[in-house]
Amino acid sequence: MRIPVSFLHQWRPQQPHRRGYLPGDGVMPYLKETNHSTRIRPGTIIVFRERKAYEVVEVNERPVDLWPEHFQQEWARFTQWWAEQVVSGREMGDQPERATWEHRPLVLVIRPAEQPTAKPKHYAVRASRPFFVLDEHYSVCRLCNEIPPCTHVTTEAMVGLEMANTERLMAIPAGHCLGCGDAITARMKAVRFPGPNLWRPDLGSDSAVFHARSTCDEYVSAYRRQWEEKGHDELQPQLPEDSP
Repeated sequence: MRIPVSFLHQWRPQQPHRRGYLPGDGVMPYLKETNHSTRIRPGTIIVFRERKAYEVVEVNERPVDLWPEHFQQEWARFTQWWAEQVVSGREMGDQPERATWEHRPLVLVIRPAEQPTAKPKHYAVRASRPFFVLDEHYSVCRLCNEIPPCTHVTTEAMVGLEMANTERLMAIPAGHCLGCGDAITARMKAVRFPGPNLWRPDLGSDSAVFHARSTCDEYVSAYRRQWEEKGHDELQPQLPEDSP
């Protein structure tokens, strides 16, 4: 059973931060420094792997002949797509160049922010990739040294959401909408998914039903994703018919 995606929030620091963008030709050329966005430069503190704070030492261009293989492949696909658009008559502007391609690999040189004497490490990162930028006086979890909310806190929150959603589903009577929980009458339009009920197996097959209205759309979408992942996409949901 899966919680609707809209109920989960993408991780971000629970403290003052800005969206940071790497320097370089073709990368956010019209970016203005604001309270919400900034350029990343040496000395900038960013959130990188494992929700840890790192100090940026350098950001350098990577020679074309040293691009990782997957960047080479992406560039080939991009240029092929660009050429196809031009052939089809679309106005695509100047022909793209590797040296200014916004998704080219850059070399990000960083070290743990709390270890100023540590040996810097080099990473190949996409030029268009944004990072969370922290103030100089940032906070960390005292137990795991991660930027809050730490992995432990978000895991507990996820478990809590799962348990609450399970309790909500178990309280829904048979024949009621698995989204809002209200009854579905014969006069109402509904979407019914054939096959096993993935959220309430105890209700039996062909029992997963939802209201066909906007307030229940996110539940229908979440169920459909899980339903297709389970290999039931060869079946067809029973969609509401238009009224005469």
